[in-house]
Amino acid sequence: MRKTSDLVNEMLTEAKKVWLVAIAVGFENETKFVFSSRRHPLEELDQLVQKGGSPIGLLRFEKENSTIQGSYRPFEEYENEAWAKEYLAGLLANAGDIVALSQHKHSFPTAY
Repeated sequence: MRKTSDLVNEMLTEAKKVWLVAIAVGFENETKFVFSSRRHPLEELDQLVQKGGSPIGLLRFEKENSTIQGSYRPFEEYENEAWAKEYLAGLLANAGDIVALSQHKHSFPTAY
């Protein structure tokens, strides 16, 4: 697996072409996302990897008027793995929820 900084740079490069990009980070029983719109995406990705997550690929979202179209691309480490494509395609079934997550200022709960 490449360095997390390489994966974040790849995401940010993609984000110049579309409305929103997210790195899908797989865990055994859940998926977390690192969004291109965040202030510190590298730190977020590093935290998720340290907690056992595996960055699988990119979810891209293009917005035209009120329509959002999603697509995906596995990272090169998984580009020949059928399971990775199925996993990312399955995530797009929840595109609205994923986009809503991107609108939250914090990806982790804040203690008061």
